[in-house]
Parts: sequence; C-alpha cells; structure tokens
Amino acid sequence: MFEVPVGIQMDGTVYRENVDITREEFYASLDEVRSLSTSQPSPGDFLDVYRQAAEHGRTILSIHITGRQSGTVQSAQLAARETDRNVIVYDSQSCSMGQGFMALAAAEQAQQGGTADEIVPLLDRMKRQTQIWAAVPTLAYLARSGKIPRIQALLANVLNIKPILSMVDGNASMVAKARSYPKALSIVLDRAEQFFGSQPLRVAVLHTYAPAAAERFREQVERKLACRDLFLSDMGTALAVHGGRGMLGLAACPVETNT
Repeated sequence: MFEVPVGIQMDGTVYRENVDITREEFYASLDEVRSLSTSQPSPGDFLDVYRQAAEHGRTILSIHITGRQSGTVQSAQLAARETDRNVIVYDSQSCSMGQGFMALAAAEQAQQGGTADEIVPLLDRMKRQTQIWAAVPTLAYLARSGKIPRIQALLANVLNIKPILSMVDGNASMVAKARSYPKALSIVLDRAEQFFGSQPLRVAVLHTYAPAAAERFREQVERKLACRDLFLSDMGTALAVHGGRGMLGLAACPVETNT
C-alpha cells in the first residue's frame, strides 16, 4: 500500500506527517503555534504516488478520507486523469481507521487475487456498516482551526461539556454530549454496543498521543464488545489539529464485511 499524507499548516507553513515533521515534533508544537489547520494533498502529490503504484499493476484503487469535509478526493481525481492506468478514486465517507479498515480489507482481497470489481462492492458494504465515535476533551482546537466559533468553545469549557462526534453521511457531527470525559467515553461504548450488539467485530481504539489512556479504554472496549480483532491506533496529526492531545474513540466494523 502507498500513502499520501494530509498537510498540516502551522503558522502558514505546511508540513507532511512523517515526511517534514514527526508526530513528536507536531505535538511538542501543538500549543505553541498561533494558527493551525489541515491542508489537502495536491494533485501532484497523488500523481507521484500513482506513478509508483503503476509499476505494480494496471489498476489502482485509491481510498480517501471523506470528500464531504476535505478536498482530497478532488485532488486525487485530478491526478487520476493524468495517468495511463485505471485509477479508481474511492470516497470512504469516513476517516482514521474507518478509512483504514477499508484499505486493509482491499489489500487483503487483492493479495488473495480479488479484482477491483470484487473489492469495490466490499468497500460499499463496509461504508454502510463501519462506525466511528470519538470523545473530544476540549473544543479549544476546533475553535482555533475555525471549525466552531470561539465563544461556543469557551461556553463548553465553562460548563465542562464534552462532545461525542461520529461520522454521519460523510460528515463529522456531534451526536451526543456529556458533562465529564469518563461519561463521554461511556456514551461512546454504549453507542457501539447498541449499534453492533453481539456481532463479532474488528475494532480499533483510537487516540491522539495518549497511549496509556487508550490502553485503559481498550480494556473497557474488550469487556463491552465482541472484539474478534482489537488494537490501538493513533488517529494521526490531521485529526489532532481539530481535537488536540488526549482525544479517545473507537472505530468498528463487522468481521463479516472483510471476508
């Protein structure tokens, strides 16, 4: 698999995670910069990767973060027109390990001889069934990145409101809120249990640079859900731009969708 990182714009300078800046450097600077936002990859970034991938086959399946909240899909489509390969640009309508589960499933199927015509319907099923929930410890970063008004973040901080976000039709939406962070995490688990019931799941416990807290949450997830596969995953700096350090959540999809 190949990866094209989303850019992180810090005080006017764009960095690519694990290319121009390490995760540790990003978090060390998180509270020092005045302006912070994400920046979509350019068509040229995708074209470079498509040319590398073209050496391994004539069909390229390009799976992307939701096009409802990022121009990444459009950049990929522009790049696809410049190649002589069959490039399928697929909008996951998700993010983080919601998108990651699709990439893993596609790679597994391809290794077993699956064709693009067989893999895309699998991704369509996963898109309908994969769920993500995340509890946000503070709205300060969402305000700084321009996603919400600063006065709303200030009010939420005063009232100690912790929002729970989920992907709804490709958009990150607040689906619940709590008056403490432990309660917010409890709501995340309750939502997952209500949605999936006793289905065997592939689950990723998500965090932003908080492995110890994620491990504690993982133990709760393991007790609550029917986890066939369960692992920890850093959400990545692109999401930390909006949620800050210490965000926790989970992504889950039924095991049946990966077979």
